[in-house]
Amino acid sequence: VTDAMRAILLEIAGYNTQVFEFIGGEHTAKNVMIAATKMKRRQSDEERDDKRRRLMDLAKLHGIKRQRLATLMGESILPTGGENELKTVRRNLSGMAPL
Repeated sequence: VTDAMRAILLEIAGYNTQVFEFIGGEHTAKNVMIAATKMKRRQSDEERDDKRRRLMDLAKLHGIKRQRLATLMGESILPTGGENELKTVRRNLSGMAPL
């Protein structure tokens, strides 16, 4: 689940992603690689919002309330108001949300 969330966050940031197992599960439990390449074209707001909804749906399905990469990127994984409302938190250079 966390790898899927990281991949969606990379997609929101403008990357194409692939998630795959690179070492057999019999050797290690942490055997997933996320490969990302920068998109050549800029994605539309609708595409980005769709990815945000997928991220929120995944977090809700698994009861996840916080995700560190999402916090660092200023992305919320929880709906902030109405069911369809999306929110991005603007952050300053220190990584902290403004007061």
